[in-house]
Amino acid sequence: MHVGVADVRPAAGSWRTKWLIGNDGRDDLALTRIHAPHRRYRADPRALDIAIGPDQTTALDLDLRVDAAGGEIENAFLILTLGSGASAWRILTRLRVRMDGGVPWPLVERIDVQEVGFSGSG
Repeated sequence: MHVGVADVRPAAGSWRTKWLIGNDGRDDLALTRIHAPHRRYRADPRALDIAIGPDQTTALDLDLRVDAAGGEIENAFLILTLGSGASAWRILTRLRVRMDGGVPWPLVERIDVQEVGFSGSG
């Protein structure tokens, strides 16, 4: 799995960010949800129905509300939920958002994968 950014542009009170989401594995993936929950870099949860085949990348636009007061935004997240076979996974993409010429440009710092329903206990 890889996540990147292709473009950021203004869009009616928000910033339309074109995300590139890639499948580096051997199985088909079904992208089912996207969410950006940080209070200064946010988008409401949105259901998706996007298939990504092995070694394929898809582009996905997401409108984000950005509070850039104070400059750089740390510890923002893009959260994706996807299915593969009978399993569901949450992709936690940790971001640092830098203001570049007044444009909020997200930089991927880390990607973690968790099985949906995994609690880590027991």
